[in-house]
Amino acid sequence: MAKKLSFEAKEKIVELAGACFWYWNGYYSFLDSCGVPQSFQRKYPREAYNKYTMMRAILEDLDRAGNVELIGAIASGFYRLKGPIDRDQLDEKKAKRLLAEFRETIGDDPIEAEIKKRDQERAKVAYEQSIADRRAQIKRMEDLNAEFLCLTTAKDITPQQRGFRLETLFFQLLHLSEFEHTKPFRTQGKEQIDGHFRYEKFDYLVEAKWTQEPTKQPDLSIFDGKIRGKAQSTRGFFVSANGFDGTAVQKYSGDSPRIILMTGEDIALVLSGRVLFVDAMKAKVDAIVRLGNILYPVRQIAT
Repeated sequence: MAKKLSFEAKEKIVELAGACFWYWNGYYSFLDSCGVPQSFQRKYPREAYNKYTMMRAILEDLDRAGNVELIGAIASGFYRLKGPIDRDQLDEKKAKRLLAEFRETIGDDPIEAEIKKRDQERAKVAYEQSIADRRAQIKRMEDLNAEFLCLTTAKDITPQQRGFRLETLFFQLLHLSEFEHTKPFRTQGKEQIDGHFRYEKFDYLVEAKWTQEPTKQPDLSIFDGKIRGKAQSTRGFFVSANGFDGTAVQKYSGDSPRIILMTGEDIALVLSGRVLFVDAMKAKVDAIVRLGNILYPVRQIAT
């Protein structure tokens, strides 16, 4: 809400109404520019009011109605005047002196002050919301981390169930990291894809497994076949909680590699908050592009 004007400031507005305007057309135009409705202006016909008494009546009516915004708009109109409108008919020096005194009395342009105040309030609300969002994100990441740790020790679920829950957890991580992604789907050829996400200019098909042993070459071979049948801009992202067999890693490294590997250790470092997923992704992409290394360990960039 705009700040209420003092009695002194309102009295100066009344004085300025006559000091700055000689002709009624200019006076009415000024009121129009301040947002005073013409229906409201007609309540005070010039046959019964002069410019001073009309302005006083308008301010009193607006004051009783609690319309401080419109009073502020009128004050702002006078604040911006450089001199009298009808200077040939008025005492220009007196009008300019009264305008200067008025500006000194109220300090700042009421509209500009209100805009600044509202901008500050919006900035404060946005900042507080960003803090709340960040806290919520941290809490959700902590929950995901706790869920992942439970998966590593759970005894009452099958490897297939564990893998499915790892897949779900990974896509929740993508959501928190604000990556564009889609959940598991089947291609027109009935080929099962565990999901997909986009990073920079590439599409990544996802495979997630939680086997008792490190993932071996046959699993990577099947996944590589799914990728090779897609556009050149398609890569693979294979998540294996227990890592990968060294022979399999060597097989798919070096020669135009299109698969990036992520281990359970990598995920643990991200979920514990030591590395952002986007930073882990950047490091892994950089390693595959420059070195042909498809299994870059996230611990190398962990804080």
